[in-house]
Amino acid sequence: MDADMIILCDDVFLPGSKKEIDGGVAIADGQILNIGMRGDLSEYLGIETRVMEYHNSTLFTFGEAQGTQGANIAVVAGNKKRRQGKLDKTVGLRFLMYQGDVVYQKEVC
Repeated sequence: MDADMIILCDDVFLPGSKKEIDGGVAIADGQILNIGMRGDLSEYLGIETRVMEYHNSTLFTFGEAQGTQGANIAVVAGNKKRRQGKLDKTVGLRFLMYQGDVVYQKEVC
């Protein structure tokens, strides 16, 4: 299945673990197809797939509640600040997806 959108970041927090990877997330019809390393996402790349790359950003995924359609995704800037202390989830917000709908998106230059 081709993704509608692939979002790439320098750091991705994998759900349910404290592991960080350099990769992103593939999304189709508001659903997460895969969260993984860049090479893992290439199988979801299609002719009409929109690819967004946010440098110096961290991808967080939040609460894929059971029985709901969609995913909650936020991309925030400030990797170095995050390692020095608590980071507010809305600081430097670049992309926010809630229940399969894009709520906010800062255009990539």
